[in-house]
Amino acid sequence: MFNNGFALIYGTIIDSRLMKPNPEKHRFVKQFRDGRIIKLVGPWGDIVGNCEIRAASYLINAISTYRQNPIKVIDDKTCLKNLDSTYVAFGSPSSNELSELIIKDSANKFLEFGQDEQGTFILAKQTGKKFYELQEPIKKDYGIILKIPNTRFPGYYFIVCAGLGEWGTSGSAWYLSKKWNDLSKDKSGFGIVVEIEQKSDTSAIKMFPNGPD
Repeated sequence: MFNNGFALIYGTIIDSRLMKPNPEKHRFVKQFRDGRIIKLVGPWGDIVGNCEIRAASYLINAISTYRQNPIKVIDDKTCLKNLDSTYVAFGSPSSNELSELIIKDSANKFLEFGQDEQGTFILAKQTGKKFYELQEPIKKDYGIILKIPNTRFPGYYFIVCAGLGEWGTSGSAWYLSKKWNDLSKDKSGFGIVVEIEQKSDTSAIKMFPNGPD
């Protein structure tokens, strides 16, 4: 898993205002500690969220000690051109195309995302248990860590760290980084659900299976 065929994959999104005719030039603002607000042109290309930057940093710090070569961090559109690797994808299927591919893969017997009249949820496929987003009275986020074999290229694996919200994504990546030594050895695949306090990745605890821990 630690050879050159390994990369971290972030999802890209675009500013919806760019899809309209004559978009305004200064579409973003920077707010400083002293209250100043400066209007910015900002990116005209793809955008990535803070949670995926946090997620990548956790895994880079955890894995870099096992590698001689730098860890690649690439976008979802680029990685889909070559699946001959082990990839860790950040974000749900709605924001990361690789996550969508992995979760829909026939090898995924573990977890998926769904939605009903009660809201968006994570579904444990084998038991039918649902974990709903941000429920009262104490709103907490939930995230998944899903690992399946890369059946197209045996010997490689696909991993997803994704949440119902942003903190679910980065919190699940933090949990994976702390358990990497154990979880990276599992060759059969697994699905883990973690619970995260809002704005606290390090609060992540395993809730499924056999949780909490």
